[in-house]
Order: sequence, then C-alpha cells, then structure tokens
Amino acid sequence: MLEDLRDYLNLLDEKGLLHKVNVEVDPVEEVPEVLRRLMWRRFDKAVLFEKLKGYPDWKVAGNLFGSTNLIKLALGTEELEELGERFLAPFKASGARSFGEKVKTLMEFINMGKYLPKKVRKGPVLENEKEPDFLSLPAFKTWPKDASRYLTYALTVTKDPESGTYNFGIYRIMIYSPKRAVIHWQVHKRGASHYAKYKELGFEKMPVAIVIGGDPATLLTGALPVPEGIDKYAFAGVLRGSPVKVVEVGDLLVPAYAEAVITGYVKVGELAWEGPFGDHTGYYTPRDLYPVFHAEKFFVRTDPIYYGTVVGRPPMEDAYIGKATERIFLPLIKWLVPEVIDMNLPPEGLFHGIAIVSIRKKYPGHARKVAHALLGLGQMSFTKIVIVVDQDVNVHDWGEVAYAIASTVDPERDVEIIRNDVTDVLDHTSPSPPAGSKMIIDATRKFKEECGYEWPERSAPDPKVSELVERRWREYGF
Repeated sequence: MLEDLRDYLNLLDEKGLLHKVNVEVDPVEEVPEVLRRLMWRRFDKAVLFEKLKGYPDWKVAGNLFGSTNLIKLALGTEELEELGERFLAPFKASGARSFGEKVKTLMEFINMGKYLPKKVRKGPVLENEKEPDFLSLPAFKTWPKDASRYLTYALTVTKDPESGTYNFGIYRIMIYSPKRAVIHWQVHKRGASHYAKYKELGFEKMPVAIVIGGDPATLLTGALPVPEGIDKYAFAGVLRGSPVKVVEVGDLLVPAYAEAVITGYVKVGELAWEGPFGDHTGYYTPRDLYPVFHAEKFFVRTDPIYYGTVVGRPPMEDAYIGKATERIFLPLIKWLVPEVIDMNLPPEGLFHGIAIVSIRKKYPGHARKVAHALLGLGQMSFTKIVIVVDQDVNVHDWGEVAYAIASTVDPERDVEIIRNDVTDVLDHTSPSPPAGSKMIIDATRKFKEECGYEWPERSAPDPKVSELVERRWREYGF
C-alpha cells in the first residue's frame, strides 16, 4: 500500500519509471515547458526536478499519471474496471432494479464502511508550521498569458455543512498574493455546491483547506467525478483498498501524509477576477469572478515535494486521467444503464466534448433512450456530442466508428439537436456557457419503424467457405 507521494516515487524509481533532473530549473515557465514536451513525445515516466531556481527547500514532481501504466501502478491494479466493481459492490447488494431505484440507492449511500477515513492524532504533514505564503510554493505559470502562477493539482478540501460529507477536488487556484488566492469553482462542481449551501444557510465564512501532495489514489480521487453524496475520502479508500489516514486541522480533516496544507476560509460573497488561463481545451479561458481564499495556517513536511500538472491541447497528463475515469466508472454506468456495452471518451474530445457508446439495441428509439439517460448522469450531463453505435462496433476504433456513421446515419433522421441545455463552463464554443446545445447521433442499424423501410442485409461470407479458407490458410503460402 502506498502511504504517500514519496512511496509512489520510490516505487517508480525501483521500476525504472522515474526520471530525475538534477540541474537547476525554473518552475515558473521552464518546468511546464519540459512537461509539455515530454507528454507530446509520449514519455511514459514520471519526473522529479531536484533543484529549483528560487525554491531551494522544494522538489517538484510531474507527469505522475502520464500513462495508463503509471496509473495502474499508482492504484495497484491491472484492471481499472475492477476498482469500479469494488465501489459498486454495496450498491448491487441493495437489490435495486429500476433506474430510479438505483439512482436513489446511490444518492442515499454515504458511508462506505471499512473505507471511511481513519483519523490519527499526528501526521507528517504537520511536521513544520510556517507563516502562510503562497509565493513560497514553486507553483507553475503554465502559459505565457496566464494571469498569474497557479496551483494546478492541489486538493481543495471542503465539507458539506448539512451532511458532513467531504469533497476534495482539483480546481485551478490562482495566486493573488502571499495570503490570498482565487479558487476556480465551476458552478456544477461539488466545491461550488458546498459554497452555495454555506451561503444559503447564512454563514459568513466557509472553511477550506488546500492540500499539496498525498498518496496517489487520493490524488487521483480529487480529479474523479464521484457522485454527489459519496464522501470523497471514502471513495479514495475504495481505490486504495484501505482507509485514508487524516488529521484534523481547524474545522477540517486533511490527508495526514500530504506534503503541505494551507488552511483558511472563503468569505461568502467575496469574489475576485480569475484568469485568463491556458486550459485543457488548448485555448485561454477568459476572466471571470470566483471566490477568494484567505490563508490562515501553513503546515509543511521537511524536504517537501510539490506536485503540479500541465494542461493544454491533448494529449497531456490529464488525457490519461480522463481515460482512467472512463474505465473506473464504466461499471457504474453499465449498472445504471444496462444496455451499454462499452464507452469511449476520447482525449481529443476534451472529456466532455464527445462520448461514443455501444449498446445492445433491442427496439426502435433505443439509441436515443440510452443517449438521453447518459446525459442525465452526473458530469456526463456536460457531454456535447453523443454517438451511439451497435454492440459489434469497437468504440475505441475511430475507423469503425466513422464507418458506422457513414453507413447508418441520415442526418435529418438520425441527428438530434438539444438546445439550451447544460454545458461545460470551459467550453468556449458555447455562446452563453454554462448553457448551450448538444447533439445525439444515432449510428445504429435501424428498425423499420425508425426508417420506414426494411434495413438492407449486411454482406458476409458463406460460413462454410470461410471455415474452409481458415483451415487451408497455410496451404496458400501466406
């Protein structure tokens, strides 16, 4: 079991999957440029920068999750779907059958039994207490026109004021001054939901902790779309296979084996301009108003390691995190929507841009029924284009998908445009985010009721001749 970031780096080092850079580098723009080039060149090792210009006490880790192999090592599994099945086990045991029953069971299930976080009195993250200073962190300025330096993979920890369930998400954090930062809480995210509840309940302040580093399963959980109502510490425990050890700092629990933690508060109603920022779309997102975080305490381990990620036009590190998300949550999607066979959220589709799903089609209109069901599931609701294909189409093969579209789709009949629906805040193609349009493409073979005529028979070889040729293949000299 990997207890912290250092355990993971040691494991990677033992397996020859850690590249150490021992010349001095600048974390402001030089380190991000190095990491970008490595991702574009499909470099499948993590990187540890051991000498930082202006930050002699720190090291910087990068590309920790820059390949499927690295993510499997981080989570200690050969099959990411198995982790989804582990999470799903208690829900399946509930006996819920209909879609409504399953959703209700999911939303009501908060505690994950043996996976709940384990509170400890002390932890390495509390080794040293210092004066809060965001400027002392080797945070990146990823792109030249970014508004400031940003924390790009910090865990922002909050607690639901009503249920007490925890969330920690990966939200970009713009450094404003030594003790102030702006948190990019998109309106649909769980952190923003907690913020809205504090506002509705009349609180003036909301406690927040910003965490640097931690064990790899907890770090990955921060980026995963864990369903509302499920404690993220509990979900991280599922991925780890054991509870996350946490310590209490102020009003919040934080990972005991993190590298650093800054605690403080967000004053409800106080907003400041955030951005522009070069995001995963490959474009700068414009300025907008977001909550201001005020730092009060700062704890840090001895010889700390900062972890930051770089986003931009894919493929970047987040492309592999996105594919891991797809595989981990596929069992849950198949449980909720049993017709689903497989799904592909291609990195080039920018996570929420394109979803390709194969189904076991049984009746007219089935493809659209599945597409609409998926568009009602959590963060799948942000998906802009859903392409539905038959079960014999490999959703991970763009050639097969293109053939399915070309051979089954009449644009007027099989393309549905949904207007004024929820969209990703970061989608600059939408004229008025977070509202915009979506498209469903039914690329399945049609029933007569769907097209008005008998669908033509697919051409296929005679099975007997095919078997004969297979048996004599070597005789032909190929």
